[in-house]
Amino acid sequence: MKNLLNLFLGVTFLLGMASCNKTDSNATDTLPQGDNTVLSIQGVTSTTQVKSASIASTPTISISITGKDSSLIGTATLTQAKIAVKEIQFNMPDSEIDNEAEMEQEKEIEFNGPYIVDLITDSITPELKPVALLPGTYTGIKLKLDKIEGDETNEDDGSALATETDSIYQHSIYLEGTYTGVIQQQKYDNIPFTVKYDMDKEINFNTNGTKGFKVALDSVNNIIVAFNLDDWFNFANRETNPDHVDFSDLTVQTDANGNPYILIEKIEQQSDVNAAVQEVIEHNLEMSTRYGKDEDHDGHLGNKEDDDTANDNGE
Repeated sequence: MKNLLNLFLGVTFLLGMASCNKTDSNATDTLPQGDNTVLSIQGVTSTTQVKSASIASTPTISISITGKDSSLIGTATLTQAKIAVKEIQFNMPDSEIDNEAEMEQEKEIEFNGPYIVDLITDSITPELKPVALLPGTYTGIKLKLDKIEGDETNEDDGSALATETDSIYQHSIYLEGTYTGVIQQQKYDNIPFTVKYDMDKEINFNTNGTKGFKVALDSVNNIIVAFNLDDWFNFANRETNPDHVDFSDLTVQTDANGNPYILIEKIEQQSDVNAAVQEVIEHNLEMSTRYGKDEDHDGHLGNKEDDDTANDNGE
């Protein structure tokens, strides 16, 4: 790391980011010395990259749930969509690594978490600080999910990153909201909908032959990782759903008052069908992600800005 910092010594850059990550790429005077790259992680849908209107002042995002026959089964309106990220690393292709500094950087973790990412508000706790990257082309991002145990600390203020009262506690993924649609040929309206994972999983966004993104020294490089939440619930993808599991086959549970709800969680009490649905969602997660450089500085990853790995759901 010392070699890397020395390489950038004397160079400063501008981080002109508002909440939507807009940046003036030509300004070069306010980023910490040596830092030239900013990362954001976002939740998007297939129809729009702007979050839906809020309900009772609570930010929400509505996602489509697609059946194994490509038909629309229903819609989930999420009030919570969080993931816990342990670490993030950028990777160059082997053909571009030709000096000691680049070889050393390949071994380093650029972002050591854990971080809690809110895919509805696109906020990250603690904040992802700008980092120094060597100039060149990057065709891979490695992101590791890991559940929040409760002993993690928020480096911004020293407080606990999550406590027992937080929904992400003891989970690596947590979704909550309501579902409207068909389950086992019965129509439901706005019933509680929850998806939980406690998995430890490494996701590699790295496909041979992709253009990746270029990092330059003389400008701020805004890199975006975007999770398409619609794709998490696309059961028409034969690669991630070879057994033709269908979301509409779920077992709907009832609470003590007889009210229906959907819970997808890896527990012994979960039905075989619900477990199969959860497994498909997990496989879809890896196929749902795009990454790239925000060239037009609008805070979103446009179709011409991504890494060209167009996931196998046809996006």
